[in-house]
Amino acid sequence: MPMFIGLPHGVSLPRNLAEPDARHLVSVLARTFQWTGPLFGRAEVEAYLHAQADDPATLPSPALTDEDWRRVQNTAAWKRLAADARRAIATADVIGQALRQAGCCCTHCDTSISGPPTANWGLCPVCLNRAQLADLQLMPCPAGDGASKHRWDGGTCTDCTMPSPPNRPHLTALATVA
Repeated sequence: MPMFIGLPHGVSLPRNLAEPDARHLVSVLARTFQWTGPLFGRAEVEAYLHAQADDPATLPSPALTDEDWRRVQNTAAWKRLAADARRAIATADVIGQALRQAGCCCTHCDTSISGPPTANWGLCPVCLNRAQLADLQLMPCPAGDGASKHRWDGGTCTDCTMPSPPNRPHLTALATVA
């Protein structure tokens, strides 16, 4: 009779779940709940070994024995890998960039904002009042993925409804000299 590990909500997994099956389970859960983040395991270590090898064909298959993998797992570097990855993400301000690109925080001052990007173009009221329209037109479209340019069609951006820059410069009349 197989042994099962009890999980919340009546879910149970076999005690002998193989690593490839576990990786697949985690990837399905990540896609389902829109989780993102690096997953580091034996496959990534083996890929690293292949990338570093002068001739990957000379590596044994698998590149890591079970004993090698246990030794890697027991190192201090491996045990702090998740904390180092979190620190790198925090240092690069990736989550902050995602919040600003989503229009949840002002792109200039990081103040929390609400409402659709078409209402505030990714800026809090104070920064929106200070902004020049020409500068806003050069920024990425706040209604897109936060990195793509505006899609001008006619007089506005088709995504965020920002007025488009003029197609040609306005001509100014010059005074004639008699």
